[in-house]
Amino acid sequence: MAVILDQHQLAYFAVPKTACTSIKTMFFEIENGFAFHDFRASGRYWWIHHFYKTLLFERQNHARIANHHRIAVVRDPIQRLLSCYSNRVLHHKELSQANAQAQLRGTGLPFDPSLRSFVSNLRGYMAAVESINHHARPMVDYLGRDTGYFARLYRMSELDAFVADVSAATGTLVGLPRLQTGGPRIEVDTLSKEVVTMLREFYAEDYEVFAGFL
Repeated sequence: MAVILDQHQLAYFAVPKTACTSIKTMFFEIENGFAFHDFRASGRYWWIHHFYKTLLFERQNHARIANHHRIAVVRDPIQRLLSCYSNRVLHHKELSQANAQAQLRGTGLPFDPSLRSFVSNLRGYMAAVESINHHARPMVDYLGRDTGYFARLYRMSELDAFVADVSAATGTLVGLPRLQTGGPRIEVDTLSKEVVTMLREFYAEDYEVFAGFL
């Protein structure tokens, strides 16, 4: 479900790797008056995504938020995929043998892939490992294909404006924490033309739909 603040007629649509963990944590504090911290209860680990789930656009309750001020953050698709690789593959080791042996068994996909191998086999990794699928899916899967559905789409470079607008709408002054930042920074200009071409093709619809916001 989108993050919904009915009392403010506000709805935020999350997209993985567009600061969504930080933004959800900010909204939790707005809604509850105290900061969220990961915790355990009865042996189960709970984090912010248990309370504000990131759903596909088609699964959202659009009737409930028909009159809400709907907002989201978008990001250059290649930069978003590089963040996915850096954080989920290099930092969290989600494609290591220790973590993905069962999922990758019989696929022929290598553990701990290089960036080129990851991009070349992106569809295979997405099919085999749900977390990679969740973080690498095109933005249109989460935001739909009509940008006019949203009151505003913010670029990653406009996060300060996003926070200011949310603070004004809710009457609550909050900051945006920096979360899920683990992993090295990989710049687009370090990629080979081959890798860029593969990613441009994979995210072609994102580049078309969100052309005016990237």
